[in-house]
Amino acid sequence: MCGRLIKPPALRVTPAGAAVAHMIVDCGEQPGELAMAVVMVGEEARTVAAALKDGQIVNVRGMLRAFAGNNREGGLRTSRLEVHADEVKAAGGKMRN
Repeated sequence: MCGRLIKPPALRVTPAGAAVAHMIVDCGEQPGELAMAVVMVGEEARTVAAALKDGQIVNVRGMLRAFAGNNREGGLRTSRLEVHADEVKAAGGKMRN
């Protein structure tokens, strides 16, 4: 997928020492139309977190995953989607509107 970073990569390290980068990429034709959570694990996560900035256009290659569960307020059933990225690269040029 291709989109604009609306939340820059946030890097954390697990107790086991694995680097995890979380970011939000907006892929919609209109701003805010289709924002996707993107997660990257491993040494590449460190590189991505250091190199990418808010507002950049990026290309993401990975797998879409769905998660379901109950929310904390009232136990309603919820679901969410996120992309587990194998690769995130800065793209040249501008997104089409």
